[in-house]
Amino acid sequence: MRVAEIDQPMRMRSAGLEVLSIDPVPVGERHGRVRDQFTMWFGLNANIFPVVLGGLLVLNGMPVGWASVAIVLGVLSGLLFVGFHAIQGPRLGVPQMIQSRAQFGFYGAVLVFLASIVLDFGFLAAQLVIQADAMHLLLGGISVPVWIAVIAVPVLVMTVFGHDWLHQWQRGMSVLLACTFLILCVRIVSWDPPTAAPVPSGLPSAAAFMAGASVFVIAVVSWAPYVSDYSRYLPQDVSRVRVFWAVYAGAAVPQIACAVVGAYLTSLLPRTDSTVSAIGEVGGKWMLLVMALSLIGSDVANAYTGMLSVVSIVSCFRTVHKSVRLRVLGSVLLVSAGTLSALLGYRQFVDDLSDFLNVLLYVFIPWSAINLTDYYLVRRGKYDVASLFSPDRSYPGFIWPGLVAYLLAVLIQLPFIDQTYFTGPLVGALGDIDIAWIVGGVTGVVLYLVALRISAHAPSRW
Repeated sequence: MRVAEIDQPMRMRSAGLEVLSIDPVPVGERHGRVRDQFTMWFGLNANIFPVVLGGLLVLNGMPVGWASVAIVLGVLSGLLFVGFHAIQGPRLGVPQMIQSRAQFGFYGAVLVFLASIVLDFGFLAAQLVIQADAMHLLLGGISVPVWIAVIAVPVLVMTVFGHDWLHQWQRGMSVLLACTFLILCVRIVSWDPPTAAPVPSGLPSAAAFMAGASVFVIAVVSWAPYVSDYSRYLPQDVSRVRVFWAVYAGAAVPQIACAVVGAYLTSLLPRTDSTVSAIGEVGGKWMLLVMALSLIGSDVANAYTGMLSVVSIVSCFRTVHKSVRLRVLGSVLLVSAGTLSALLGYRQFVDDLSDFLNVLLYVFIPWSAINLTDYYLVRRGKYDVASLFSPDRSYPGFIWPGLVAYLLAVLIQLPFIDQTYFTGPLVGALGDIDIAWIVGGVTGVVLYLVALRISAHAPSRW
C-alpha cells in the first residue's frame, strides 16, 4: 500500500501548507463549500485568455453575431465534460488523473500523466507570456522576460502552499474580475473607436462556424484533466447536482461573457491593433494590471495539476504518502519548465503553442470520454480507491482493453484533423470541417464498451 487508507485521520495542513498530494482525502479532513467551486471556476475563466480567443474568431472573418453563437455553443457543449468530471472529486477524494488507473492500469496511466504534464506547463508558459505582455504595455521600462520571471514568483509560492490558498485567491479575484469586466463593458459601449477595418458580415461557412465553436469546446475541455483536483476536498455526501452546476455555471458565465467582449471589441479595431492593448485604451491602463493578475489563478492551477501528475509518475516507483518535499519539488519543476519555455520563445510562443496545444488536446477528449464512461456507465461511481495506489490489486499494471481502446480512438481522429501543420485526408470531403474531436469522443466510448465486453478485465457487475 503506497498511501494511507482514505478513512485514516491525518493533519492536512501545516501552517497553511498543504500536506497531501495525490493521497486520498480522508473523510475527517473533507471541507469546503459548493459555492467555492463557483468562485474557483469563475476566477479561472474570467481572464484575458477567452477575450483573446473571442477576438480570434472575428480576426478569422466571422461576424460578431455568429461568433457569439459559436462561442455559446462551444462553451456549453464542452463544459458538459467538465461538470461531470467535477462530481468524481467528492466521491473518490483523489486527483482527476489518478482515476485513469482504473481504466488504463497502475502503470498504463503514465501515458496520460505525461500528456497532462506537457499540457500543464505548455498552458502555463503561454499564459506567462500574455501576462508579461500586458505588464510591459503598462510599464514599458521593464522587459517582457523580466515580467515573466517576476510573475512566476507568486505562482510558485501559491502552488507550493496548495489547494486552499488557490481557493482563497479565486474567491477574491472573482469579485475583482466581475467588477472589472462590467466596467469594461460599460466603457466599450460609450467608446469612440478609431477607424476600424471593415466588419465581417453575412453568413459564415459551415467550416468556419464549426472551427469557431471547436475552439471553445477545446478551450473548456482542456480543464477536464484538472477539475476533480479542486473538488476532491468537498464532503463525500455533498449534492452531486449542486457541484455540477456550481462548476458548469462558474465556468460558463465568464468564459462566454469574456469571449463575446473580445469578439465585439476586436470588431471595432483596426486589424493592426491587439485586443490586449485595446483593453488598456478603452478601460484605462489599470485594467492591464488586472488582466495580468487575472491569469495567476490559472497559472497556479496548471502548475498544481502538473505537479500532481509528476508525483503520480514518481509513485509508480517509490512511496509518496504525504511527501511534502516531493510535492514542493514537483511544483518547482513545473513552474520552472513553464517559465523557461516562456523565456526562450516569448516572441512567437503563443501562436506556435496554440497549434501544438490544439493537437495535444485531441489526446484528452478520448481520455475524457473513456473516463466518464467508466465512471457513470460501467462502475457507476464504485471504485476501490486504495487499489488506485497499488499495482497488485484491482487495477494492475496495464489494463489493455482501456489502453487499446484509447490509442485507437486517438488514431481514428487523424483523417479528420485540420490544423496548421497537418490536414487529414477526409477534411476536404467534409467541407474543410474539423470533426476530429467528435470522432475521438464517440469512438472512445464505443471502443471502450466493446473492449470491456470481450475482456477478462471487465468489472464483474458489467
